[in-house]
Amino acid sequence: MKSGLWDKYRAFLVIFAVSVFFTNFSDYTERFGMIPLYWIMLFGVLTAPLALHGAFSSRITVPPLLWWALCYLSISIAWFYRTDQDAFAYQEVRKRILSMLFLMLGLTIFSREREQRIGRQMVALGVLLATALNIYELFHPLTFSTIPGRSTGLYSNVNQSGAALVLGLILSFHVIPNRLKLLFLLTVAVGIVPTFSRSAMIAYMVVVGYFFMRDGLIVQLRRVVVLIATGVALVFSPIWKDLQQSLENRGALNLNVLQRVSFFTQGNTSDASSNERRAVAARAWQLFGDHPVLGWGTGASRRIEGFEVGTHNIYLAMLVDHGIMGIFVVPGLLLAVIWGANRKTIDLTIPYLLFMVIWGFFSHNLLEERYILLASALLASIVMANRTAPAHETAPLLALSGPEPAVAPTP
Repeated sequence: MKSGLWDKYRAFLVIFAVSVFFTNFSDYTERFGMIPLYWIMLFGVLTAPLALHGAFSSRITVPPLLWWALCYLSISIAWFYRTDQDAFAYQEVRKRILSMLFLMLGLTIFSREREQRIGRQMVALGVLLATALNIYELFHPLTFSTIPGRSTGLYSNVNQSGAALVLGLILSFHVIPNRLKLLFLLTVAVGIVPTFSRSAMIAYMVVVGYFFMRDGLIVQLRRVVVLIATGVALVFSPIWKDLQQSLENRGALNLNVLQRVSFFTQGNTSDASSNERRAVAARAWQLFGDHPVLGWGTGASRRIEGFEVGTHNIYLAMLVDHGIMGIFVVPGLLLAVIWGANRKTIDLTIPYLLFMVIWGFFSHNLLEERYILLASALLASIVMANRTAPAHETAPLLALSGPEPAVAPTP
């Protein structure tokens, strides 16, 4: 294949992957009979020529993330034999194998800087799409979601929708023109609010707080004050009253939503969802205490007796499944992604770490959700591509407005 055509094919693979997997279109099509497995198989077939081309035309460098994936698979298979080795445990192992294969495919398509930048630009478009769908569903409840008043867009649940927006913000923020960065931050916030996902809102505030700190809090203080004043003015204006009445009539403002809002206004955490999560977390901790060394086996945290849900906490899930060994799984992933990070990638790696550490306390699906795996592969590839940056280079402060910096903080 000629060089120009090969470059176009690489770009096509990136566009395909982000469009199908980061937006969660692959899961959404399940209702039409096109299950995620079919999409992953198609992705694998399309990526095979690229993998073969790389194997025979260049020196292969094994990224740390690949080593982590192999270790995680080894642990998952070994601990399968501590279970009853039934269909449920087998399904969990199979799911982990598929997730790690998908991660490896992601590493393959993002191996060059050009594809990395295309990937980040596509993620930005995915963020805008998710925001638009969430806003639409706010006024047309149950279009995508099964929970009245909470938007999911193409994602499986509201928490995934909010998490994908935050992760997308981290990856795409630096490819947005500086004069539009503040508007982009606001757009993502508007997209997260209709999910009423408290965990996503907390993650968003932490990430945006980092961005503001990097640009100088005093410099941005005026903008922050203006934003807060605008929000307060909207809430107390006739426009808000009309909007509130419209949302109540459509069923978008209900008891569940109001209880979640009270978490931020009154610190209230006594709703049914919070109570259930505390109960299952307490039981998971007891199970770890019963078998702290070897755990209960792969997938045990997914079927805790007396509960229909998982731990909602990846750290507890790994402890229940793998005992002490489970402590190293998530930190190992994060270390593998940022291995070799330098000043050029600091404004990607730190927000990523903040998000992943926080999200691990709210989700036990951290290691299998494809938008997270694809984002991790993209970030790990960016870090690898920038390892050779001169040690004396300093990372420029982010500018939310004004002229473009002479040196981009990331490729």
